[in-house]
Amino acid sequence: MLLAIGMAIIIAFAYLSARTEPPERSNVLTASTESRLETVSETTFSAFVAVTGELELPVMDFSSPMALHPPPDGWWHRQFLTRPPIELSFGRIAGRPALRLATDDSASMLIRFIDLDLQRYPLLTWQWLIEDPVDSEVDETTRAGDDHPARLFLRFRHDDSESRALEIIWGNELGAGDTKFIDGFPHYVANGGDANLGRWQDEEVDLLALYRNFWPQDSGSVRITDIGLFCDSDETGDDSVAWFAEVVLKQRLEIPGLSAPDD
Repeated sequence: MLLAIGMAIIIAFAYLSARTEPPERSNVLTASTESRLETVSETTFSAFVAVTGELELPVMDFSSPMALHPPPDGWWHRQFLTRPPIELSFGRIAGRPALRLATDDSASMLIRFIDLDLQRYPLLTWQWLIEDPVDSEVDETTRAGDDHPARLFLRFRHDDSESRALEIIWGNELGAGDTKFIDGFPHYVANGGDANLGRWQDEEVDLLALYRNFWPQDSGSVRITDIGLFCDSDETGDDSVAWFAEVVLKQRLEIPGLSAPDD
């Protein structure tokens, strides 16, 4: 009897650890070290043109389905001990193939491991569609109301090896540009509200500027190490459905010697 109980405990621990502990960081998404600018000189002109390196780097592309249970190397479906996970599936909505993330009093994240210089790739772009929002009268700026149909979880490593994290969220009542803090953890609202439901929304956020806003004391270099899709309705007990099509990191193209035209 004691042996059976012991084996059951070991199996349960292994199962829970597999759900909640990160896998080995293999197949980490990195970038080329090539320069993206090359000088072209002619007798009548000299200019800089983008010819090498990546101007943009797809982090997540759901135009074609991939394995989800479990996801491929370099991905992690992060689950929580006290919460059931969200439902992940592929489909089409409003003309686009995409990943569907559905909650029902549940929460989890789909994370892609990366290792990129945030100064080189400061711009984050993505497409999301909220089909079913979180409908709750609980204040979303409180712990009890901290549910959102879609979030982007982002983790960074400062050059002193300190880890930072923030979330970009779809607001329930909060609107684009708002911020909130839950136990000191920063959230930036990129979009939200009922007026934008049911339609694809193309977003772009300057991550480097956002990082500097939340942690102005970090003057050194910053690397981005994780990007996750995070949906939850576990605090309010509601349900939600969100779709993501693509998540991309971009360089800011600045051509030496050229300045913006005067207004």
